[in-house]
Amino acid sequence: CLYHPQAKSFLLSEALRGEGGVLRNIDLERFMPQHHEAAELAPRDVVSRSIVQEMARTGAEFVYLDMTGLKPERVRKRFPRIYETCLAYNLDISEDLMPVRPAAHYSMGGVATNLEGQTSLPGLYAAGEVACSGVHGANRLASNSLLEGLVFGARAGRAMLRDLPSADSPRRRKRGHRSDAASAPGEQSVPADLTEQVEAVRLSMWQHVGIIRQGPSLRSVVEELTSFEVLPAAKPSRARYEFDNIQTVAEIIARCALAREESRGAHYRTDYPISVDDWRKHSRLERGSEVTFH
Repeated sequence: CLYHPQAKSFLLSEALRGEGGVLRNIDLERFMPQHHEAAELAPRDVVSRSIVQEMARTGAEFVYLDMTGLKPERVRKRFPRIYETCLAYNLDISEDLMPVRPAAHYSMGGVATNLEGQTSLPGLYAAGEVACSGVHGANRLASNSLLEGLVFGARAGRAMLRDLPSADSPRRRKRGHRSDAASAPGEQSVPADLTEQVEAVRLSMWQHVGIIRQGPSLRSVVEELTSFEVLPAAKPSRARYEFDNIQTVAEIIARCALAREESRGAHYRTDYPISVDDWRKHSRLERGSEVTFH
């Protein structure tokens, strides 16, 4: 992620490293060869941990991505959108060192589906990054996100048409009536207490359930997330629904991370740093139950 005060979570493609870009610390030292034999071409979880460790060692808020070893015209031609976007922040990726740091990413897995996007709830389908279709492993594979959306989106669409209730079925008749929650206008501004709660969840997740994890802090986060108390809303609002969703997803991630006592791909625990074959399973969590592995 580009580290710039005016750039909000602008992601720089991993292809920049694949093209020949190198990572340097705040002292301009190339550090990836010390962390992995493939250097900048190491798996993304290794690269992320290495950046975090280097930032901690040097006390810096970022490291540099250096593309200056490549011909400028090649860089501009291969990455036109990144080049133009960075120019807006007075950074030329073909000539300047780019300040970068790891960013929070999407969860790997999600709502369990079959190969047609069907979930365990009748009428609910999921496709893309919200779904657990089996396309990704312990590391998110960037190009597979397109596969998820295109292939499983099309499959889910066909399944929905096939399973569409008849016009006189109870399910179809109910669709003509909007619920109170759906028809409520919602609050125009986010309540202060919700804003504080959302920021608290984000900070806790970034610090303790992020790139490097350990059991005691994971346990504390789970306890924190399950103890949140928010006053009932006077009326339904988008902000309230979003907070409920954020809290639910955060709790799921933290509980699954605490239950998996090993390290695998993007899940790295300092107290269980080794991958164990017995844990080579998907974690699964259902309402009212503990984490299980399948």
